[in-house]
Amino acid sequence: MIVLDSTLLSDYLDGRDAAREFLDAHESEAWAVSAIVLYEAQMGAVHGSLDADPQTLTQAITTAMDVLPVTERTAAEATALQEALLERGLPADHPDALIAASAREHGARFATAERHFWDDDVQSVLSVAPYDPRAD
Repeated sequence: MIVLDSTLLSDYLDGRDAAREFLDAHESEAWAVSAIVLYEAQMGAVHGSLDADPQTLTQAITTAMDVLPVTERTAAEATALQEALLERGLPADHPDALIAASAREHGARFATAERHFWDDDVQSVLSVAPYDPRAD
């Protein structure tokens, strides 16, 4: 399974070539998003940065991929991940840590445009699939 970050999902929904090519290269894997990423996409629809209403957008996302809940276990996983990142001098923003923890909790790779996560030291504690939106 591959868990998409907000940038990758938004780019895919906007029809960006880089996102389509990235996901085409990972078509054999199940796709998922954290409930946080789903919320961020819904807010993009509410605020007009995504061209869809929140309900239609939610239906499109949930048809194409799983939505991973954020639970107490996710919070514990995010805490453990953040501790490991702090030990390496590479802490993540709190929402990013929760989203990445969703991937780690489910034994999945975290597909992210956040270059911070591409660091080899981060990848020693989190499986990362780098997504470069500038590949267009």
